[in-house]
Amino acid sequence: MRKSTIWGFTILASVSLFFSSCFKDLDLSPKYGLNTESVYEDPANYIHVLAKLYAGLSITGNQGPAGSPDISGIDEGFSAYVRVLWNLQELPTDEAICGWNDPGIPELNSGTWNSTSSFVQAMYYRIFYQIPLCNEFIRFCSDDWMNEKGFSDADKATIRTYKAEARFLRALSYYHAMDLFGNVPFVTEDDLPGAGFPEQIQRADLFDYIEDELLAIEGEL
Repeated sequence: MRKSTIWGFTILASVSLFFSSCFKDLDLSPKYGLNTESVYEDPANYIHVLAKLYAGLSITGNQGPAGSPDISGIDEGFSAYVRVLWNLQELPTDEAICGWNDPGIPELNSGTWNSTSSFVQAMYYRIFYQIPLCNEFIRFCSDDWMNEKGFSDADKATIRTYKAEARFLRALSYYHAMDLFGNVPFVTEDDLPGAGFPEQIQRADLFDYIEDELLAIEGEL
């Protein structure tokens, strides 16, 4: 009986140690290369990430004219945020026409586009690529994070201004989402990536959110 008890405690201790070790091993950050935490540990990196947020309105990817696009499903040259937005806003009207026969263009010219149009899909993907980028940037502009990393007061003040700019860019993309798609998925910096499916927000509520965001940052820019 005594031997069985000792043996049982030995097994229990071994199992506990095993699971403790496993859980600890899973709670690690990469020791090399770039990752989210290593980027945002240095206040000098914030301006570079902010540049990507602005560039997301113009450039198509990370490798010049082609080769590493931000989104797929459309020719990379056509996939720039502002270019897709302009095509959707202007080509279905009588203000402009594009004589090219590239996929998606004739449908916009003739008003026969639908949800499967490459330009409609590209705009949706662009918007919901841009918004999570802004969310992550804003998340790492929090006072808690900056205090934890020991940022100077000057760096904190600069990063708070960057944060306001990112909030504006996010509001801009949500405005385009509201204008073009109505009721859309809604996520902010409080929604961690992979934590769950985003909930849909009603168009009127999204308008209120955009207005509140712009009013909140008006004095910070």
